[in-house]
Amino acid sequence: MTTTPEHRTDIEGDLATRLSGVARGFVADLEAQGRLVGPGEAEVLERLRTQIEARRDLPAAFQDAVDTIADECGFPRDVAVRAATALRRKGLLRDDGEPEPEHAPTPGPGPLTPVSGIVMPRVRPRPAPAPAVHVEQVAGQVPHVRPAAAQPPAVDADRAAAWNRAQAQAVTIATRLRNEHADRLEVSQIAPNHERVTVAIRAASLDDWEYWLRAIGAPHDVVTWTAGYAQLAKGRLDGVEIHLTAHGVPRLLHEAEQAALEPFYLWGRMYDLSRTHVDKHGRQWVFLGQRQAQGGMPVMTQRGHETRAALASIVKTEGHLVAEPTAAAAPSKSAGGQQ
Repeated sequence: MTTTPEHRTDIEGDLATRLSGVARGFVADLEAQGRLVGPGEAEVLERLRTQIEARRDLPAAFQDAVDTIADECGFPRDVAVRAATALRRKGLLRDDGEPEPEHAPTPGPGPLTPVSGIVMPRVRPRPAPAPAVHVEQVAGQVPHVRPAAAQPPAVDADRAAAWNRAQAQAVTIATRLRNEHADRLEVSQIAPNHERVTVAIRAASLDDWEYWLRAIGAPHDVVTWTAGYAQLAKGRLDGVEIHLTAHGVPRLLHEAEQAALEPFYLWGRMYDLSRTHVDKHGRQWVFLGQRQAQGGMPVMTQRGHETRAALASIVKTEGHLVAEPTAAAAPSKSAGGQQ
């Protein structure tokens, strides 16, 4: 029997229809059984198959290792399986029931000891650091050493509060000085510096220097010193230390020494002993050439009286003396001194 091309086309169409129906039915069955996966889901099924197979005929220690790596470390399950397999292959992951190797109690890193199926290295405990020591030195005594832990804290709450109060007081004093001496043209700076106040001036005359020695509360016997082109001094107002830096004063003191007939320097002032000096009570003092045997301190005589006193004693008691504008006493020929 010979088939024509038209007859073969009808047979092929009928066969394709039947095969299509069978295929649709097969796919429907797979979907109903949950065995049909979409694009990308095959990899998920493969990982699931790997995990299921990894749990077959494997010791509990291996399963615990996989769960620990996945749950505690956050790695995917397939990565955890591969990691546990590698540990088992290297002999770092032992099966349950194997005896633990015995090790001699040697200090320091030794053989590996299995713990919960995973072999962990034995680590020597780090020794505790030696406590720091503090040496207390007292002149004329043997130094005492005690641990630093026994020392009181460097800064406690009381000291911190006291320091803050000192800072606030320094700000108050600096503000007061600026307000009280705002008209002084020689002032360069008045500022708080932590718990103290700094004053800087550019003196045009020694009157400016002596004015600020009084303004900062410097004692009559203040010790001053030279630093470059400035003279430095310290005073105190209401418990706050004042640091005075007076630029140009060393030059002014030198000029006053050169101009004096009988110069004598005492506590920041240059005296010309050839002139009559007056104290704060208006009493006149003259130098008649007498000096103390020790140190050469000039001995002053009160005019019109027999009262005599060392210049230093007068200054400590009455304050510094002021020279009269005109010389009232004859110049003395004795040499000047330094103090």
